[in-house]
Amino acid sequence: MRKKRNPQCSMELHYVPHEICSQLSGISQWLDAHPQFNDWIYEDLSSGDKQNTGRNGLSAESVLRAALLKQYLNCDYDYLSFVLMDSMLFRDFCRLEPNQRPSRSSLHGLISLLTASTWERINNCQLMTAKDQGIEKGRTVAIDSTVTESDIKPPCDSDLLASSVKEICRLLERGQTLTATPLYEYTHHNRAVKDAARKCIYAGKEERHQHYKKLLQLTRKSRKVLIEATVTLANARQQGQCLLADDADKWQADVDHLLPLVDAIVSQTERRVFKGEKVPAQEKVVSLYEPHTDIIVKDRRQVQYGHKLNLVQGKSRLILDLVIEEGNPADSDQFIPMMERQKEIYGRVPRQTSGDGGYACRANLEKAKAMGISDVAFNKGSFRIPNC
Repeated sequence: MRKKRNPQCSMELHYVPHEICSQLSGISQWLDAHPQFNDWIYEDLSSGDKQNTGRNGLSAESVLRAALLKQYLNCDYDYLSFVLMDSMLFRDFCRLEPNQRPSRSSLHGLISLLTASTWERINNCQLMTAKDQGIEKGRTVAIDSTVTESDIKPPCDSDLLASSVKEICRLLERGQTLTATPLYEYTHHNRAVKDAARKCIYAGKEERHQHYKKLLQLTRKSRKVLIEATVTLANARQQGQCLLADDADKWQADVDHLLPLVDAIVSQTERRVFKGEKVPAQEKVVSLYEPHTDIIVKDRRQVQYGHKLNLVQGKSRLILDLVIEEGNPADSDQFIPMMERQKEIYGRVPRQTSGDGGYACRANLEKAKAMGISDVAFNKGSFRIPNC
């Protein structure tokens, strides 16, 4: 059972004569002044709870505070779990009960349930607090773009094919546990695939084609076995032979997620290696584990794999807005939408705004003036500003 907050926990932090204690105390007081946050977090967490029974889990309030503490410390979940066991100050900040010792996996699972819309609502409340206190009024802003990289290695078709076979074999192994006795057999090709993938990297052009053919053959063979396994298990489930229906549903969902990615990897390998095509970035899969990753090229710099961000910063250096873009849209196309978002946040457009040369566009200048922005500065002379 999960609660919105722990009513028995003290609102006072364990006092430590240090700046960190003062800062956390200020954050804690601000959170207490906005109890609606607990309602938003509880709603997100409830969507991931299967039932409202069992022992007490972390409250919505504790999950929010733990998420903020992770960002404050700029640490991973392993270290966050440690400090929540070791430090009285951090335990008080997160409003943990005496018997609560959240593990790394528990913290990760709960914090990952918090939606982007909830974080946006919390951030907008922070902006309104900064406005009321005169810290940041959003009258002078700067817009910029950057890239946040996904946690993946640089993609290679041979590695992607090898990973495909590895994940297919993992699902086949899981599928055998769904019934009292395995209903099918399969062959692990991991060693042969790993050897062929390694040879693809170091072999010459002609030999590389042979190794890629072997990789594709093993991938298709494994894929065929997986599809046959789904049919076998579907029939077994209809006959009531599956042990747990929830596990079977989860397994089928993982299969449905993996197969389109494997098909895309096989297709792009054939097109690139054997047909010599240049596969468009939007059609490429660069990771099985982070399939949402985009291919970003800014100017003539090195290719990056992740997501493009557009962010707006205020005069106080407070980040007023941030948007994670899909694909790699031109900066000039995002200038006006970002200014319109500022109008939604503050109820009026900024008085002054600036951006680098990527946002420079004569149409953007005219539209910004028409919106009511008095001063618009781009990092290009007016005679250089191109037409959109």
